[in-house]
Formats: sequence, structure tokens, C-alpha cells
Amino acid sequence: MAQTLRDFLKAVENLPPDTLLCVAEVDEAFASHVEEFEIVENAKLQNKKSEASEAVELGNGTQTVVVIRW
Repeated sequence: MAQTLRDFLKAVENLPPDTLLCVAEVDEAFASHVEEFEIVENAKLQNKKSEASEAVELGNGTQTVVVIRW
């Protein structure tokens, strides 16, 4: 089921403004409905460059990130 902006904003409203936002898959040719999003509280930053294919490890860390999956 497609997610709405209202659902997303409600889920992240209490997170600090510097929380990282990540995506699980990228398709440059087409837009896709967001399947789900989750807040991962034990993420580990791997690479600060936005073009990195694996910038965040979703475990083994102490940083909070928001992951959007499609």
C-alpha cells in the first residue's frame, strides 16, 4: 500500500532535525510508491558522500536514520 506524506511526517515528527534520511533501492528511470519506511536507531554511518551506494549500515551503530523502502 502506498504511504502518504501525512503518515511519514507523523512517524518522524519527534526525531531530531539532523536525522539521516536513507533509501533502500534507487531506480533513476521511474518513480515508485513507497512501500514502507522505518526508523532505525542502531545504524552506523559508512560514508558521508551522498553518491555512495552503501552510506549507512542498518545495525551495529548508535545513530538514528529514517529508511524509505520501495
